[in-house]
Amino acid sequence: MKTIKTMFTSLLLVTLISVSALAQSEAKVIAVINKADWCGTCEKNAERAMSALMESNKDGAVQFVANDLTNKETKAKCTMELKKHGLDKAVASFNSTGMVYFFNSETKTLIGQISVAKSDHELAQALTNVKKGVN
Repeated sequence: MKTIKTMFTSLLLVTLISVSALAQSEAKVIAVINKADWCGTCEKNAERAMSALMESNKDGAVQFVANDLTNKETKAKCTMELKKHGLDKAVASFNSTGMVYFFNSETKTLIGQISVAKSDHELAQALTNVKKGVN
């Protein structure tokens, strides 16, 4: 059951991020979501947290990028995606799982971070705050 839930959560995260990427070519903020299949915080909160974040991003100001730290293979694949956004070096020192790191899409500087374990309200507020910071 745990494996099915992990697979579902990973699929949901990838789907939401893919839709987000297609819809947001002019995003002001890039949210890098650090996750891993072995992360208990991720397993318990990823689906709820992504729903809360997506609900708060109806204006498309934030683009979501997954950074899967499960193993060397997933890290390498995500590093290629992070390079496309110019964030591979910026993200290198942020390796905690169950975290969302917000970067200014132009300057590539960190402008905020939050754990996916936080409440839906706290996640929505974090998104609102980072969007205000780049306007």
